[in-house]
Order: sequence, then structure tokens, then C-alpha cells
Amino acid sequence: MRNKMNLLRDLQEIDQEISSIEATRKNYLDELDTFAADATRVQTMLDQLNDEVAQLQQAEAELQQGLLKEQDNVVRVEARLPEIQTQKEYVAVLKEIDVAKKSNKDVEEQMQAKQQEVSTLEGDLQEKEAELAAIQEKSEVRGTELKQSLDESEKVLLKRTKTRESVAAELPISLLRKYHTLFKRRGGLALALARNGACLGCHMQLPPQQYNKLLRVAEIQTCPHCNRILYVEAEN
Repeated sequence: MRNKMNLLRDLQEIDQEISSIEATRKNYLDELDTFAADATRVQTMLDQLNDEVAQLQQAEAELQQGLLKEQDNVVRVEARLPEIQTQKEYVAVLKEIDVAKKSNKDVEEQMQAKQQEVSTLEGDLQEKEAELAAIQEKSEVRGTELKQSLDESEKVLLKRTKTRESVAAELPISLLRKYHTLFKRRGGLALALARNGACLGCHMQLPPQQYNKLLRVAEIQTCPHCNRILYVEAEN
């Protein structure tokens, strides 16, 4: 019976170590995923900004073409002035020129507004490009460290898993099944030390008769309160 308890204690220690390694590996992987997610987020923003800049530049180009066309019209209309013979027609042409020039001025103002928007967006682009470069640089450096740690921890994990299989093979299946259930339900603590008449897993007092049986290590005992498998340490 004492040998079974020692095996169970060894098994719990190994399982706790394996759980710790797996949790650490998950943190490593989560950190790598965070770098990838951050890079994707910033790249998406960069793509959106580039699209907005392209749309503004296209709109500006269209305004520029319209402006050039209207400016040519103004030149043609002004060229007609010397040929005009009546005052009425002369006034009408002057009005037409005035309206065209005002329209051209509005277009120029729209173009300037587009140019200002493009300038602002290009500033934002530079900031996001710098942010993305910083993320990629950090990801490259830290990613190398994380991948190395993952490789090292995987080796340890495989070694401890083999040791676990060896220890578990020496325990009865029914006891092993009970241990597994408790390990999951009790947060990785299937076994609890009993000392001074109490279970240190739940800190509840044990019946005196049960505690005396524990001291004799005659059979597997569980705590009546938390159901953990109890063990005692040998007295010096």
C-alpha cells in the first residue's frame, strides 16, 4: 500500500509539472498569436488608408481634368470678346466668363481640400507603417526566443510524459481512474497531505479513527469532505 501511495504522489508531481509546462507553452503560443494579430490589425488599417488615398487621388485627378477643360472654355470664350458686336451679347459673354471662373475657383478649392486630406492620410500611413515595422521587428526577435523555448519545453514534455506512462503503468486501473477524476475536479490536487488530524487539501478535521488508519498506511483513504486521496509523511 505504501508503494501505491508513493507512486500516486510521484504521478501527481509529474502531472503538475506537465500541466505547468503545457500552460507555459500555451502562453508562448498566445504571445506569438498576439504578434500576428497585431500585425494583421495594423496591415488592415494600412490597406484601408491606401484605398482612401487612392480614391482621393482619383477624385483629385478627375477634378483636375474638369478644371483644365473649363479653363480651356474660358480661354475660348474670352477669345470671342473682340468679335462681339452688340452690348447685350458682350454682357452675356462676360457673365458667362464670370460664372465659369467662379466655378473653376470652387473646383480649385475642392482640389486643395482633397490634397489636404491626402496629406493627412499620408501622415497616418507613415505612422502605421512605423508601427507595423516595430511590431514585425519585435515579433522577429521575441518570436525566435519563443520558438526556442517551445522547442526546449517540448523535449522536456515528451520526457516527462514517458516517465508518467511508466509510473501510471504500475498502478491499478481502478485507482488510476479515481486519481484522474480527482486531478481534474480538484485543480491538479488529487492527493492531499494529512497532518495533525486534518486534511491540508480542504483544512477540515478528519475523524480520529480514520487518521489513525492513515498513520498505519493500511489502505487507501479519502477525505470525507473533499474526497481527495489522503497520505501522511513519515515521521523522522
